[in-house]
Parts: sequence; C-alpha cells; structure tokens
Amino acid sequence: MVTPLRCLLIDDEPLAQDLLLDHIAQLPALEVVGVASNALQAIELYQELRPDLLLLDINLPRMNGYELLSSLPGKAPWVIVISGYQEFAFEGFENNVVDFLLKPVTFSRFVRAVTKVQERIQAAEGVSPTLPLATQVLSPTGQLSIKDGNKLINIVCQDIILIEAMSDYVKIQLPGQVVVSHQRVSALEKLLPAPMFIRVNRSFIVNTAKILETNGQRIEMQNGHTIRVGPTYRGVVGSLIRNGL
Repeated sequence: MVTPLRCLLIDDEPLAQDLLLDHIAQLPALEVVGVASNALQAIELYQELRPDLLLLDINLPRMNGYELLSSLPGKAPWVIVISGYQEFAFEGFENNVVDFLLKPVTFSRFVRAVTKVQERIQAAEGVSPTLPLATQVLSPTGQLSIKDGNKLINIVCQDIILIEAMSDYVKIQLPGQVVVSHQRVSALEKLLPAPMFIRVNRSFIVNTAKILETNGQRIEMQNGHTIRVGPTYRGVVGSLIRNGL
C-alpha cells in the first residue's frame, strides 16, 4: 500500500478551504494533517507536523505565501501554489513550486498538480518506472536534462519557446537551436512549470512569456511561428487573454 502524502493546507478563504478539502477527500494519495488560515499559524503547524506537501495560498494576512516559504526551517517541502492572481505565477517558478493553480481550482486540474508532485518525488528517489530514456528531471535551478541522440543537454525552462510533438519524439525550439528527444510530449508536459507553459493543441506546448500576440484562435510566437489553437484548448487561451499575457 502506498503511503499517502501528508499535506498542510494554507488558505485564509473558507470557501477555498472547503473546495480544496473536498478535492483532497477524493484522492487516497493525499492526507490532510492540518489547515492554517494565516502564515504564523502555518509556520507553527509546519514545525509540528513536518508535512510532505504544502497547498499554499499567496494572499495571506501579514505575510504572503512566498515570504512564508522563505521562512520555513529545514529542507523545503513540495509546494503547490493556489491563487486567484496569475501575476504570482512567475515568482512561484522562481521559488521552485511544483505547480501553480488559479482559483477556483477544478478537480481535474488539481489531480494533474498532485500527479506532478508524485512524479517529482519518484524521480528524486530514482524509483519512477515511467521516466523515459530522456532522463528528465526539473532541477531546483529550473533546468531540464534532455537526451538528444547520444548527448545530454541541460535546458533552462525559461529559454524554451515552444515544444512540438512528433509521434514518439518532441522537438524543443530554443533561441538559435532545436533539440529533438525520443519521448512523449505528455511526459514532458508534466514536468514543465504551469502556467508558464500551456498546451494549445494536441501537438504544441508554448511558453506564455514568448507569445507575441493571440486572438484566442491562433497564437503568434516571438520567433515568428504561428500556431492554431485547438477547440479543446481555447478556454485556457481565453483565460490567458482575460488575465493578460
């Protein structure tokens, strides 16, 4: 039997707490060990309980979520940030959070985030049977180690412009360089920090920081590449437009 991840929920909004607790209750892989409504309470519970995972809101009284993270003693826990404000996403990437979820959090999106945590833990422990030959792990510095033929290349995530799926291969477009790796795009997608990277159709993942413009139907990238937005993904792109690129 797999031991569930012990998680500490930190959010000052009762409705958000209730929604997340309902999501957690449906996942045997998670166990709530504590709920905090402010940063000071969260620090006390963290020191007492030493949870595996933090579900962390950013807008907290007196001390925001990222300030809270920097004040925690010992080894940093796995973190999923949950916020109503997309502008906090990039700072989350800099703090090496596993995923960034916008409120209100849907159950399917929450499951994807928890799956990312599980896969990162497996990768860190070297026990994941699903890691492809590309030996891909997101490092604390925000780099991916990708196998390109017989070479291993370290790629800074922020440098990625777009990723194109080609059957059992992916083509990673970088400034002045293209890396081709033997792996599924779905496996790579799970390691990329959200919402910096979004899937816009079955074949393409784009770096939102490299988008020049979009009307919700197509995307113009800064390198001149034009990508059609698939019907399934137009809601995600529409949300990006509403919140600003």
